[in-house]
Amino acid sequence: MIKNIIFFLPVFKLGGAGNSIFRLCTKIDLKKNNIFIISVGENEYKSKFKNYSKKIKIIEINKDNTVASFFILRKKVKEISKNSYNNIFISNQHYANVVSILALKKIKNLKLIVVDRIDISELNKFYNLTNFVKNKIVFILVKYLYKYADSIISNSKTAKKDIEKITKSKVINISPPSLIKFRKIKTKKKHNKRINILTVGSLVKGKGVDTMIKSLSLLKNKNFIFTVAGDGEEKESLKKLTKELKLINKVRILGWCKNVEKLYKKSDLFIHASHQEGFPNSIVEALNFNLPVIASNCKGGTQEILINGKGGDLFPVNNHKLLALKIQRFMDNQTNLKKKLKFARKYINKYTVDNNYNKYMKVFNKI
Repeated sequence: MIKNIIFFLPVFKLGGAGNSIFRLCTKIDLKKNNIFIISVGENEYKSKFKNYSKKIKIIEINKDNTVASFFILRKKVKEISKNSYNNIFISNQHYANVVSILALKKIKNLKLIVVDRIDISELNKFYNLTNFVKNKIVFILVKYLYKYADSIISNSKTAKKDIEKITKSKVINISPPSLIKFRKIKTKKKHNKRINILTVGSLVKGKGVDTMIKSLSLLKNKNFIFTVAGDGEEKESLKKLTKELKLINKVRILGWCKNVEKLYKKSDLFIHASHQEGFPNSIVEALNFNLPVIASNCKGGTQEILINGKGGDLFPVNNHKLLALKIQRFMDNQTNLKKKLKFARKYINKYTVDNNYNKYMKVFNKI
């Protein structure tokens, strides 16, 4: 029997969540399943989906936010599921999950899966009053509504424990499809002593890019270039900070890059400073490209990937001074961090697309 599989990610922008859904969809058998992708506003992966298969239907709800899309979302899902007895709806992100449960839980022949792609601790962090109120409301709704979902999935093991504790419900841990293939180690030819440092991710407050830039201003050794591959609302303020700290010639903010692979290959060190995470694909990708990693010990999948510091260096969230110290140590002597890199690479095979797909299929077939 053909299934209708419906993915809902309100903000479908270039990045981890969008990439994970796209990669999962490329593994699903389109002869046995119909796939629908719903976003609120523009889906930045639309061309990628269309190039992969015209059978994947893209639905963009023309509303300003997820709450405003409530009735249209319900209408669209009812239309999709009315002629089938086998419909699966996969919602992504806390706020989208609670809206989905409220809008769809009474629709017949529909199984509802909620996926937390970032640790629920995110809801305890806020940067203004509006953000605080919104997060508190979502947290309360998560606590009381998640039990109505047919399945709950988390990206990391720590997130699984936190959600189970809060909701008193069973949670399944499925890591995102960070790797398409495991890369063999290639020795890099180093023609100069300059250290190329890289980070990849959205330029939002929670990614801590300002922490990274501040740390670089403290380095004694100035023979480095820091490349930031990503875009977002903090871009201009980060450029301003770079100018204030006199790092204009040392920091390159590129925006989103089509060929990130080229950046990984040219880099010597990967740094990551998130305040909280779901499961940072970029760290797995960095390890796969044989890059040593220094990252914040935030909640989420970071510590899991770096095996609690055995596979890379960890530093406290927002502590730019300690990050600077760790970067300087690497610049002075790379041996220790490269040993950690070698250890971490032994375990990243479990983050493949195939592994992710197989685990999702088990959930789809069970519910």
